[in-house]
Formats: sequence, structure tokens, C-alpha cells
Amino acid sequence: MSEILLALLTLSGLLPIAKVLTVGANRDQQLCDPGEFLCHDHVTCVSQSWLCDGDPDCPDDSDESLDTWKND
Repeated sequence: MSEILLALLTLSGLLPIAKVLTVGANRDQQLCDPGEFLCHDHVTCVSQSWLCDGDPDCPDDSDESLDTWKND
């Protein structure tokens, strides 16, 4: 059910502008393109240039977390 809800939110534009590669994919197989960061929701990929820029781009705000900043 959560996969359908995520798809509806994505299509309606209610999620932040981010590249959603797949919905409900196996979390171990989810890969982003080079130069992209996989959000901690394991569904959304955003540009690495958006990391720690003060503007949350991942639905879970993981691109702005202290752990992400340390690994950058």
C-alpha cells in the first residue's frame, strides 16, 4: 500500500523535486546514476551537488543530515 501512496504523491508533485527511479524496488538493488546520492528512503536519488546545501531535497531530509555531511 505504501508503494501506491508514494507513487500517487510523486505523480501529484507533492514530494520534493527529486528523481524517483523506482517505487518498491528491492532496496539492495537500488542504484543511482553517477553523481547522485541515494536518499535514506532507498527510493529517491538526488544530485550530489544538492547535499548539505541547506535545502532538503530528499523526502526524509537525509541529504541534509550530519552523517551525510561527514561522508561528503
